Amino acid sequence: MSAYIIFVLCAGEPKLDSHVPSVIHVTESFGGGVAAAIRDYCRNFPSAEHHLVFAPRSDAPVDPADMGSFASVTELRPGHFRRIRDLRRYMRRHPNAVIHAHSSFAGAYVRASIVKTDHRPIIYTPHCYGFERRDSGRSTRSLFWLLEWLFSFNTTVFAACSKREEQLSNWPMAPARSVHVPNVASSDVVSVQRPIELGRVRHVVGAGRLGPQKDPSFFRDCILALRDAGYEVDATWIGGGDLDTELMLAEAGIAITGWLPRPDVLERLKAADVYIHSARWEGFPIAVLEASLMGVPIVARDIAAFAGIEMPLLVDSPEELVDSWPDLESADVRLEMVKSTAAALANCNDLAQAEALRGLYQLDANGRSDYSVTGDSAS
Repeated sequence: MSAYIIFVLCAGEPKLDSHVPSVIHVTESFGGGVAAAIRDYCRNFPSAEHHLVFAPRSDAPVDPADMGSFASVTELRPGHFRRIRDLRRYMRRHPNAVIHAHSSFAGAYVRASIVKTDHRPIIYTPHCYGFERRDSGRSTRSLFWLLEWLFSFNTTVFAACSKREEQLSNWPMAPARSVHVPNVASSDVVSVQRPIELGRVRHVVGAGRLGPQKDPSFFRDCILALRDAGYEVDATWIGGGDLDTELMLAEAGIAITGWLPRPDVLERLKAADVYIHSARWEGFPIAVLEASLMGVPIVARDIAAFAGIEMPLLVDSPEELVDSWPDLESADVRLEMVKSTAAALANCNDLAQAEALRGLYQLDANGRSDYSVTGDSAS
């Protein structure tokens, strides 16, 4: 293997079949919701040959079983500039593939390394833009916005995971168009109406990577506020990550599962009386879709990701949750919440995602995308 090539996990260099559509998924963050979304894209567009180029994350371990959807798997070496150089060389060998970049860093790597063409369109899914972060200052977020705007001129189409992200992707003066590709619950989530037990809510669950985005401190504050108000609730955080955050939750009497095999995650989530989605910012949370499909009542933080979605209970603060809690202790109210949430999320389904992907990935008989801008230059 030549010295430049990115380290390949599968045997030899990936070979793309010229007789079927080839999609190369590139991500710096193959873990959590991004990994789940990419696997769903593979599942809902099986007529393509899907390849993965990714960078591992120490705070989001990857299950080898997650790689089974891909014809080849390639691991990026460390270092931003090295990854851009490696991607440029990698992509030169595959001039007729659809490139789908996922999340901010991969979006930058791809659009800095190659130029979109009719035969090699660049699709970009932000999975929540960096300028949406709430742990960065205004100047940093403004810089993220400027970089995304500049890169938008080298983007064929934005595949937004929510209606809000679709609106944010209509960049001024940029020729790329934006479409909505809804997130869906993964195929291993069984749609079963779980029984809503009578009496008080006993067990409350949060989930995700322990870090600023999921804001486990908000989850902790909700649990402490409920207990201070006299409600006896057990609480569990499904997931792992930052050790200091784990200690913070443990000191509040909240159990932390750490990273679990996927079936165990679903069992823990399904056993909850209420799921609290505490994130400060999101593209669109897959965990909410999974909890809804399993019939778990959901309390979601009132963030921009839910704009236009009629979620039955959105809260801004722990105090607002405490005020709503007496209603939640009614089994009838929780059952109505489950039904209302399912109705609000009805458009996040496999059929809608498959139809959207067909418009993104399917090239014409000459191997050209029908959504490309005429006159794109070749790299």
